[in-house]
Amino acid sequence: MRKAVFMDFYGTAVYENGPHSEEVIRRIFRTGNAQNPEEIVLYWWKEYGSFLQDCVGDNYRRQFDLALECLQRCLDKFEADLDAGELRDMMVKHWCCPPMYEDAKQFLESIREPVYFVTNSDDMFMQEAVRNLKLTPAGIITSEEARFAKPHRELFRYALEKTGLAPEEVVHIGDSLKGDALCPMSLGIRAIWLNRGRKPVPEGVTAAADLRQAAELLAAIK
Repeated sequence: MRKAVFMDFYGTAVYENGPHSEEVIRRIFRTGNAQNPEEIVLYWWKEYGSFLQDCVGDNYRRQFDLALECLQRCLDKFEADLDAGELRDMMVKHWCCPPMYEDAKQFLESIREPVYFVTNSDDMFMQEAVRNLKLTPAGIITSEEARFAKPHRELFRYALEKTGLAPEEVVHIGDSLKGDALCPMSLGIRAIWLNRGRKPVPEGVTAAADLRQAAELLAAIK
């Protein structure tokens, strides 16, 4: 029986990028040798994803610290003469006040069960973002708190332990196929992949094109 909803935050309830983070990319592009802004974004996610794989448990490092090193790697890669710390501060502004998807507020208001945000983020960013957006989730579980980030299953194990819920009592919704669908499913948590880009859906994965459709799918899950 479903008793709660786990929900990703960045990329699901709020935009992964916003004016501040987009300005970071523009500055690197204008002063560096990248062929296009997309090349910078791809390199960022490749490097950042590598960090998330390795920085776990006793070796965990906050997003605040990883972002600085990842930005410095981007500046070195594309030979952009900028200050990584200044760019990181701009990213922090985005993480603390990200623009919200139009369908997210309605989705959150329609869910009767408790909703917990389960996110690869630092405590301070989530606390500020939730306060700035005037959201009232039942709880927030961050990778900083768990000391593991998606796609490591330990983040979801920690979320279950903290909430006192069993895998079959939860449905998780998020925009990452690997981190928000396949990862929780491997623990027996039912998942809805928020596939806004309408990418091919692997067999066995339940997908929604937006949060309105996700709400419809969720209503059918008991």
